[in-house]
Amino acid sequence: MRIIRTNTLGIRVDSIDHDQATSHLLEVFGGLRRAALFTFVNPASVLVAQRNPYYRQLLDEFDAVLPDGIGMCWAMRLLHGYRAKRVSFDTTSLAPLVFSQASQRDHTVALIGGRPGVVERAAQQLAKAYPGLAVTAMLDGYGDHAAKIRELKALSPSVVICGMGAGTQEHFLVSLAATGWSGLGFTCGGYLDQLASGLHYYPGWVDATNLRWVYRLMREPRRLARRYFVDYSYFAAHLGRALIARRAYPDQDTPLLPAEFAPPDGIGDGQSNHRPLPQGSQD
Repeated sequence: MRIIRTNTLGIRVDSIDHDQATSHLLEVFGGLRRAALFTFVNPASVLVAQRNPYYRQLLDEFDAVLPDGIGMCWAMRLLHGYRAKRVSFDTTSLAPLVFSQASQRDHTVALIGGRPGVVERAAQQLAKAYPGLAVTAMLDGYGDHAAKIRELKALSPSVVICGMGAGTQEHFLVSLAATGWSGLGFTCGGYLDQLASGLHYYPGWVDATNLRWVYRLMREPRRLARRYFVDYSYFAAHLGRALIARRAYPDQDTPLLPAEFAPPDGIGDGQSNHRPLPQGSQD
């Protein structure tokens, strides 16, 4: 299996090339003796990358950077001619696959992110939905991150789900991988907050019509209004300029770069493929 790796509006975005790719992605990486890291970018990520170049550097440390949100999928289609599939770490996408496989394979899971108490409530929801799922660490997203990384390294969970916001969550997982931890690491943004209030955050018709952003805005206007009206406006303007430039200079299109899901150097000896990065300012 392969992914299509693109530079979309200044950030790395990958897309898997067939409908069952998420299942295969987990199968491919599940047996590796190193950290395999996955993150997700949405239209707001473009502005984060503009403000914080360190964020772009972090994305290059991940095994896959997948388009979360229909807006990013449209950008990939308009700029590169590729029909990208939305992949997100939530109940409408990748999360059920990860948790069900973790339960079936007796893999341990660590949840980290949110305010104190959020991950405990999220774990209660998971226990109802996936009996036998072993959640061995529940850590909030505040306080000493270095200490939390040491704790996770000692516990050695098979799967780490990290929701701290763009930049911070990527830095956390890359830093954890640099310690020599091996397993599957996923960023999840605000999913733990959603999960804490129930397994199914979106009604089925909202998910089917790609109106998740409208529904979230209605439920969380104070937290999300700036993202959708300011950050997404920047994304739309940036996409518009890129499309104009593409029409004016068609020979300068960014090519699609196929990348095989091949084991990187160091897997055979159990060494981490992720190098530590200096701390940067986080958005």
